[in-house]
Amino acid sequence: MSSYDVIIVGAGPAGATLGYELGRRGLAVLILEKEKIPRYKPCAGGITSRALSLLDFDISAVTERIAYGVRIMYQFSDEFIKRHKEPLVYLVMRSKFDHLLVQKAQEAGVSLVDGVRADELEITASGVKVMTPEGPFNAKVVAGADGAKGMVAKRLGLMRDVELGIAIEAEVSVTQDKLEDWDSLIGLDYGQIPDGYAWVFPKKDHLSVGVGGPVHLSKRLKPYLERLLQHLGEYDITDLTGHLMPLRRRGMAIQRGNVLLLGDAAGLIHPLTGEGIYYAIRSAQLAAPVIAGALHADTINLKDYQQAVDSQLMHGLEEGRAILKIFSQSPRFYFDLVKGSDIVWMHICQALLGARPAFV
Repeated sequence: MSSYDVIIVGAGPAGATLGYELGRRGLAVLILEKEKIPRYKPCAGGITSRALSLLDFDISAVTERIAYGVRIMYQFSDEFIKRHKEPLVYLVMRSKFDHLLVQKAQEAGVSLVDGVRADELEITASGVKVMTPEGPFNAKVVAGADGAKGMVAKRLGLMRDVELGIAIEAEVSVTQDKLEDWDSLIGLDYGQIPDGYAWVFPKKDHLSVGVGGPVHLSKRLKPYLERLLQHLGEYDITDLTGHLMPLRRRGMAIQRGNVLLLGDAAGLIHPLTGEGIYYAIRSAQLAAPVIAGALHADTINLKDYQQAVDSQLMHGLEEGRAILKIFSQSPRFYFDLVKGSDIVWMHICQALLGARPAFV
């Protein structure tokens, strides 16, 4: 049975970043990923400037487009464009971006076992045993970065009562003229579903589009996506997927014993924009020193991780939840407010750039 200091379940941005951070600290780390890397991952694929600022390496090799502005739409019937002089969002395909992060982790000395599913956890006297079809792996600490409703949280009884959103996403081929309409822009539509929105993120040769909203309104999302696609004009769908978006509240447990949760698995998704990559990377960076310190102590204690998440990340998520509720009550009013106010737009840009406490 192979033994490690840390086993990370999931090779997305949270898991790969944690591996990178721990590998550089000299720890023996294994990433377990159920899919073969690289793998397709349904996602808008937007890396905000503030998320990019967390990384100490270049991602230009996997960047397909750069957005300097946003086309903001109201029920597809009215729209305006706001631009900024600095890049706001870097557009990537998650298969390539995640692969890059995993490669950086491997360069830091992290081991990867992909195409192998983690099925079960067993708490042992020496740590945690992770059961897989290929046999067991043992670690002193396990990090669950296996997404919404992941195995790690489920086996520990965590995140049971988390609020859930749902998204339907598609990769869409459009005409070249329509693709160029989105050059240097991303798109957001509000006002059609309470607490819901649609997005358009252009890639090199297609558009990544989707709609999201509360689970109890899930039956309204498919018609919403159909209206979005009709708004885009002539199109062909190459991939269509749906997934859950857990939305954590402050104090909800994301750590138990020698196990903790990161990123989407911990419900760290922004309610207003659906952004998860920033929170995936940042939660991994918060977890790394806690794990490293705990492994050098007489007894392993990971409680400081949850405290760090609550103190450093939850304010922005709570602010986003509040803004979404207000926005959903009067979407037309706030659409017009952003349209007519350069000051409001500048605050949005500063949040995306990381120049102020972020509400997006």
